[in-house]
Amino acid sequence: MNVLVLSPAFPPPIARFCAALRARGVTVLGVGDDGPEKLTPALRACLTEYVHLPTMWSDHGSLRHAVAGLISRHGAIDRLDSLGEHWMGHEGRLRDELGVPGLGAAQTDQQRRKSGMAELYDAAGIRRLPGLRVEGADDLRRAVEAFALPLLLKPDTGSGSARTFAVRTPDALDRALAGPLGGYLAQPFVEGDIVTFDGLTNADGEVVFCTSHAYDAGIMEVLTGRLDGYYYSLREIPPELEALGRRAVAAFDVRARFFHQEFFRLRDGSYVALEMNLRPPGGFTTDMMNAAGDFDVYALWAGVITGERWADFRYARAFHTAHAGRRRERRYALPHDALVAELGDALVGVHPVPPAFADTMGDDAYLLRHAELGALLAAIHLVQRPDRETPAAR
Repeated sequence: MNVLVLSPAFPPPIARFCAALRARGVTVLGVGDDGPEKLTPALRACLTEYVHLPTMWSDHGSLRHAVAGLISRHGAIDRLDSLGEHWMGHEGRLRDELGVPGLGAAQTDQQRRKSGMAELYDAAGIRRLPGLRVEGADDLRRAVEAFALPLLLKPDTGSGSARTFAVRTPDALDRALAGPLGGYLAQPFVEGDIVTFDGLTNADGEVVFCTSHAYDAGIMEVLTGRLDGYYYSLREIPPELEALGRRAVAAFDVRARFFHQEFFRLRDGSYVALEMNLRPPGGFTTDMMNAAGDFDVYALWAGVITGERWADFRYARAFHTAHAGRRRERRYALPHDALVAELGDALVGVHPVPPAFADTMGDDAYLLRHAELGALLAAIHLVQRPDRETPAAR
């Protein structure tokens, strides 16, 4: 079986997905814009062949040509994936061109656009955050009339916080009206907490495994306030959230893929859908999934890709897990070595955060776990407790 992985060196956890495929006897082929020197020895050992293609983002023709070369040397591609938002458009086009199972170009386009997601949420009867497509100043004025200030403007197609900004005041509105606005979606600010419904489906669209994470603040708050940022997993998913999440998985027809859904939990306890991403959650969340249940999510995914239905797969969320970020410009009450000693068994690992994610996740990720949520939150605060002698620390 030949599996093509786009960008196998980034984001970092994708290398472990490649290793899981290799362990199943799969021929793993890679195309990426990272130079060969950026591939770790472990990743290189998983790849039968890697093609370095600096133009793959901007030139689909060059990517198609590179894949054709791989096919000529290794045979037909049976599956392809990237596990990253950045490459999903190319994934869909290649599947159509090669006759590979999975999301094609049209379905990928709809499911990447927030306005397209809204169509699917509406068809499923799932309450969602309202939004208006913005292509120019007149559209933005209509959004202000519909929602009032403050507004959040985010690219209709995109992930994370890239090119997202808030319009809070009349002066900020004037600046936004004078700037480029094409391809944006305007949404009202909503008071609530961000929670997720994350998991993996098999080829029949059945949820093989699922979990949920709660965030301390929204991405924009972390980004603009340079907060340390943390989020943690739940051992028990609220029934209403899980029911909505499963309905959305069915509405989006998610098959043999990860999903990462975001919801607002409003002050009255109800939920409003924000968006669906057909990829694993970002950062090192897949490692957190493993630590929460003492199972291997990478092997689980590789099984799905190679045809396992996992109908009898059982798991337990034995621990809460957390990502607690630190920023290197700050001083903290406990330096790294003292912190590691103090955390003890609650510390799962420490990873440098890739620069592409650092604005919203901190520079260093401390991965934590504990069976009790209170103890986990105490560990998070221990990681992020500031040095009181440093006024700039938060």
